[in-house]
Amino acid sequence: MKLLVYTSRNFLISTIIVLSSTGTILYFVLKTLIENEMLEQLDLQADMIVNELAQGRYVNYPLVEIDKINRISETPKITGDTLVFDYVTKEHEDFKYLKVERKIGSQPYRIKVMIIYIGWHKYYQVIFFLLSIAAVLMALAGVLLNYVLSKKLWKPFFFNLKQLNSYTLSRPGRVHFEPSHIREFNELRYALEELTERSRREYLALKEFAENASHEMQTPLGIIQSKLDRMTQMVVDADMAGYIVQSKAAVERLRRTIKGLLFLAKLENDSYADKESVSVGYMLRSQFGQMEELFWGKNIMVDLRIEEAEIVVNRFLLETVVSNLLANALHYTPRDGRLNVVLHENEMIFINTGLPLTFPPELIFDRFKKGEQHSQSTGLGLAIVRQICMLNGWKINYSYSSGNHSFKIALQQEVLPGACPGTGKHCTEIC
Repeated sequence: MKLLVYTSRNFLISTIIVLSSTGTILYFVLKTLIENEMLEQLDLQADMIVNELAQGRYVNYPLVEIDKINRISETPKITGDTLVFDYVTKEHEDFKYLKVERKIGSQPYRIKVMIIYIGWHKYYQVIFFLLSIAAVLMALAGVLLNYVLSKKLWKPFFFNLKQLNSYTLSRPGRVHFEPSHIREFNELRYALEELTERSRREYLALKEFAENASHEMQTPLGIIQSKLDRMTQMVVDADMAGYIVQSKAAVERLRRTIKGLLFLAKLENDSYADKESVSVGYMLRSQFGQMEELFWGKNIMVDLRIEEAEIVVNRFLLETVVSNLLANALHYTPRDGRLNVVLHENEMIFINTGLPLTFPPELIFDRFKKGEQHSQSTGLGLAIVRQICMLNGWKINYSYSSGNHSFKIALQQEVLPGACPGTGKHCTEIC
């Protein structure tokens, strides 16, 4: 739930509770005050009528009833509500009445006086209506106030949060966090700056160590490989030949791993900044042509649906992306499986049949993450693909459904300076 929605919802709930409580209290307080006032007026009218009768005057007031009774009852004073038909408005009106029994001279009388009022249900409706309007206005004002304040006060927070979400240790330079005049936000900014900078220094130290170690390991690996090559030319028994083959495979795998790690280090250092306009369709056909026989060897049915698309990119990096995704499909598509490669103007899709992953899908682009059925793989191919996509601002997405692995890359169109958009060619005067 968004912060604005959360605060507005709580504000609205608290407003409704406060106004409901206030309205209920207001209703009963007003009712008590008005009832007391009406009873005072009715008492006054009854006393005036008693005085008139005591002086022997004839009383004929509207809304007054005077009856002679035989004796004073045990409840000489009664109040209540009644309805009286109003001939002017043609409807029944609410009245408050008071019945008193008084002895005037030797004759007891029952005197009934009435006073009109708008009715308690109308009081309740008016109060409810006014408080409802107040609640709506306060809610609207609160939401508007929260929105305006959040746009201003929380702007540095959301900016820093966006920076933190997009931050990667491999990104060159320090991450910039926006300052704020709110003390707590500034304390958070200082903590984030210290944390990211410390993490970046540790990452650079580890990366430097990995690069140096990789370089230093290539020479002894080359020596080991050459010695193993010479041993294969010697006369050895079957067991020794098996050991040599296994050793050569392990050395080759280690060399490919080191090569992949060094390539990733170069990508993180942005060593492939040169870009040119490249036809993605031509690249796909060319790379598939080089691996076509391998797909035939596994009897994999390949369907290429390629539209013309031209983007500005480093040619070697695009070639690496296509090659790695084709190699991934070749390794993980079972015999007699199927591979679909689709290229639209802004999207490249690889769909191949295969068994589901043996690890969480969100880890598929992590380094050294690979399926159990291909333990000999270096586990760096998809990590390299993701790193190249990040460098070019492309979005890559993986999904698995109905026995199909799907990799979708949203290609970011970039135009070379002086080139026509979408063509990669230099602009003419007409363009």
